Amino acid sequence: MSPRTNRSLVTRTAVATLLAAAGLLATHATARAATPAAPSDTLVNGGTLASGAALSSGNTRLVMQQDGDLALYTTGANGTDPQLRWHSGTTGSGNKAELRTDGNLVVTAPNGGALWQSRTGNADCLHMPWTKLALRSDGGMYILSGTDSEAPYLVPLWSATYGLQFPCGAPAAR
Repeated sequence: MSPRTNRSLVTRTAVATLLAAAGLLATHATARAATPAAPSDTLVNGGTLASGAALSSGNTRLVMQQDGDLALYTTGANGTDPQLRWHSGTTGSGNKAELRTDGNLVVTAPNGGALWQSRTGNADCLHMPWTKLALRSDGGMYILSGTDSEAPYLVPLWSATYGLQFPCGAPAAR
């Protein structure tokens, strides 16, 4: 190996080591291991709430109940007196809630059939590269869309209080 080749190899190795130490260079496996877990108040694209699972933020709790209903509750300051704020109106043992990769929140039966949906998927609602379901400690539940830019901003697509938001379509007729 010539001195020039050796210097180039040493330089590339030093740069790679420096970048890896700074967390800027990672293989697929290390990138997955270094990804922080989603907060307990957030469901990200592809995330699922199985029967009995919950998200929470302060006095707000979203539960995929054993009876198959996805329900949002708030409690008093002392943690008592849960009040139902919103629910999907679904029933069935083994149901789950999933925020699909297209941005649609769907409660599904064990056979995969959709029982309820937010209608925030691609066909119904224009959104940015990613969506997430987020709870707020004041009792709010939102499906938000955002960008991966340096100055990210969030657009509410749906809320438990108001349903579909602009830029989404009209709510389904009742």
